[in-house]
Amino acid sequence: MNENKFINKTPEQVVLTPNPRKIEINGACAQRAYGLFDSETGTQVTGFKKGTDGQVEFNNLDPNRHYDVGAIEGMGDDKPYFAITYTQPMRDDTDDILNNSGNLPVDFPRTYYIKNNGNNSNNIFDLVDNNGDKVGEVAKLSPTGDKPRFDMVWTFKMKDDTKE
Repeated sequence: MNENKFINKTPEQVVLTPNPRKIEINGACAQRAYGLFDSETGTQVTGFKKGTDGQVEFNNLDPNRHYDVGAIEGMGDDKPYFAITYTQPMRDDTDDILNNSGNLPVDFPRTYYIKNNGNNSNNIFDLVDNNGDKVGEVAKLSPTGDKPRFDMVWTFKMKDDTKE
């Protein structure tokens, strides 16, 4: 995989259902696994689920917490743990979008990708937008080595251009 090329469309559709709070990944890829992260802290809050059945669901989620969805490849039998840090001022639009959704499911509006930053020996990877601009970092906390490999994040967060 060439980590410096970006795909504007992924086969997955990541959907948040407001009530009861549930996240579904439709068109989940068999070679990927998916996990949830607390949008505020970047902490991984679930284990990764493999997309072998074409769909992954996370049910009974805390309605007071906002979530990002991360995808990895090459999971194997490991129990990987990652953390996300946004290095740009970011605005979380989750509440605004859900309050205007009529309680209907909504797609996660933004996808950020991993870019090889040359610092991979420290297991820290750049998180970039479609233009290749860095918005954050993903740290691989366990296990060490080149697999599993973080690919992308779906989120409601975007760069806060009101502060520029």
